[in-house]
Amino acid sequence: MKYSIVGSSMQSLDIELEEGEKIYGDSGKLVSKSENVVMVPRLVGGLVGAIERKITGATAMLTEFSPKDTPGVVSMSGVMPGKIKAIELEEGEAFVAEHYAFLAAEDSVKFTIQIVNVGAAFFGGAGLVLQKFEGPGVVFIHTVGDIIEYELDGTKALEVDPGHIAGFSATLDYKIRFVDNIRTAMFGGVGIFLAKFEGKGHVILHSISRFKLSSEIFINGFEQNKNLMQKKQ
Repeated sequence: MKYSIVGSSMQSLDIELEEGEKIYGDSGKLVSKSENVVMVPRLVGGLVGAIERKITGATAMLTEFSPKDTPGVVSMSGVMPGKIKAIELEEGEAFVAEHYAFLAAEDSVKFTIQIVNVGAAFFGGAGLVLQKFEGPGVVFIHTVGDIIEYELDGTKALEVDPGHIAGFSATLDYKIRFVDNIRTAMFGGVGIFLAKFEGKGHVILHSISRFKLSSEIFINGFEQNKNLMQKKQ
């Protein structure tokens, strides 16, 4: 498998597959494909995994892409402007991704679902469903905005707004905690929940929270429509 990440601030991913090679991913993020690339629905993670993905807002079925007879190309991108990161995993190495961030993975990569904290998902976070990928192979994720990366050495913890989490090494201890001072949470703009990472490993963040961006777009659109209606009256 060969791949290239195209663009700068609004990136897309081109994956070139030889006959016999396969990837799986979210068909909703497909941009284009060679005519000879066959798409097959796939219950990655089994029936239980598909049900968990469905009830938590993710696509229940993932799609398998494989070329027939000759090499083929699959192009994918995120649903919002942002950048793409390739995570190369060794045998037994694991990476956890927020389900909206996941684009695609090599067929050799094992996929499982992780349910972490239901409450945080309702406050703009990655607390409801995470996806664990175990190597060997390559996993591709998409971040909204720019990519922010931290390498933790085990001496200090990192706390972030859950809505900015794109993914992290499975070696890290990940917890979502309630902010003790509710006044700070309500008026400080941090949010009611914070995600805390401890241990050694890599953390990848979205520079823009997709939840907050969607909310702002909705609110601004509502206000504009409201103003237009008032002008017509």
